[in-house]
Amino acid sequence: MGIMALLLVMLLFVHTSSSETTIFKPYKEENFQSLVAKACQFIDAHESCVSNIRTHIKESGHGLSPHSVLSAAVKEAHDKAKLAMEGIPTVTTLFVHSREQIAIEDCKELVGFSVTELAWSMLEMNKLHGGGGIDGDSHDAAAAEGNLKTWLSAAMSNQDTCLEGFEGTERKYEELIKGSLRQVTQLVSNVLDMYTQLNALPFKASRNESFPSRPEWLTETEESLMKRHEPSAMHSNTVVSLDGKGKYRTINEAINEAPNHSTKRYVIYVKKGVYKENIDLKKKKTNIMLVGDGIGQTIITGNRNFMQGLTTFRTATVDSNSLGRCL
Repeated sequence: MGIMALLLVMLLFVHTSSSETTIFKPYKEENFQSLVAKACQFIDAHESCVSNIRTHIKESGHGLSPHSVLSAAVKEAHDKAKLAMEGIPTVTTLFVHSREQIAIEDCKELVGFSVTELAWSMLEMNKLHGGGGIDGDSHDAAAAEGNLKTWLSAAMSNQDTCLEGFEGTERKYEELIKGSLRQVTQLVSNVLDMYTQLNALPFKASRNESFPSRPEWLTETEESLMKRHEPSAMHSNTVVSLDGKGKYRTINEAINEAPNHSTKRYVIYVKKGVYKENIDLKKKKTNIMLVGDGIGQTIITGNRNFMQGLTTFRTATVDSNSLGRCL
């Protein structure tokens, strides 16, 4: 994959703004019907999709509104992604080419990501519409809205990445799963399209309101140290150094020893050097923050490629599938 410089720190957070505040209002029945139909457009089992979304809305108790339709559509996509994941063949029972076996394993993992990301999307929808304690706070709502867009976009792309993994194979197992995967992708695509067209999520920021460029979890002192290119002065939980002066010599060792499902930030300071390894941050490795000595100083380089029999998904130099990671 070539050489990738590990930046001093790249903060992964999203914020958005809008020129005016719009609150969802109850919809008339005809408008509601139109929204539900749009949520299920291009879905093969259209009538079943419409019926399921109506059931989700009824069970939610949110009434008839754009929000209730969007939430129900996300729930439907989540349920369909779970079914699709369960329908992916188990490779231990199949006699398949090694690349095809890797592709099937990738698909299980990628669709699993979609299930998780759609579950996170439902949580953000609840935050935006009175169920998560935002209480009209524009800053928190903007963060939730940004997270929602991020999770939905990720959930939409995972299925395509899965199917791309079958390039160079006989594609016979791709045929078994691509129908259900494309339905998941279409459902999520419909939600994003509706979201954009409605542009009516509540608690949007006014045009005169600005948000700080620094996320809340980063202190002013830490931000100042990064700007002065003094990462070593930041508090870190552990240190990686090629010369053995840190606790670990490789980044993967440090990540593997980091706590699982952490609710607090875990900082790994990676001293300058060229680290020849491929980094894979699993979902259980939450809130990991990698801090290096800057561009051209701390470098990660991997050499995995498609010609080695790997899928494109497996050739990433740094692959992060966890929540709250910061590289």
